Amino acid sequence: MPVQQGRDLLLKIGDGAAEETFAAIGAARQTALYLDNRPVDATTIADGGMQRLCAGAGVLSMTLRGGGLCRDSVAVTALGDAAFARTSCNFLLQFPCGDSYAAPFVVEHYSRGGTHDGLETFAVTLARAGAGVLDLAETEED
Repeated sequence: MPVQQGRDLLLKIGDGAAEETFAAIGAARQTALYLDNRPVDATTIADGGMQRLCAGAGVLSMTLRGGGLCRDSVAVTALGDAAFARTSCNFLLQFPCGDSYAAPFVVEHYSRGGTHDGLETFAVTLARAGAGVLDLAETEED
């Protein structure tokens, strides 16, 4: 598998229309995906002091984090609007290999800032708010 460019990992926000269109969060400089699997502890006295986890149960949570430069873009405005409205929006994460993941997320953290001699920046943390769809790109067999 070839090395993949980080700049090709794109976070997009949906417009909420019936046939949803996604727009890239403009001028993003970093995007990251975090999965947290919290298995259920099924340890009993009979396990002799060794922890036993039930892998199929528990909670799977997903967080997306991103940040970058603020530009006049519909996507950055929609991101701020979702944060202030405290509503969920559909987001699409596109991976450099062609895979994608779409799901509703709520804005858990949103910030904008800047210095007197620098550009305005933003940071966002999104928490998944429902089931998502993983779309794997077709790969050719060697």
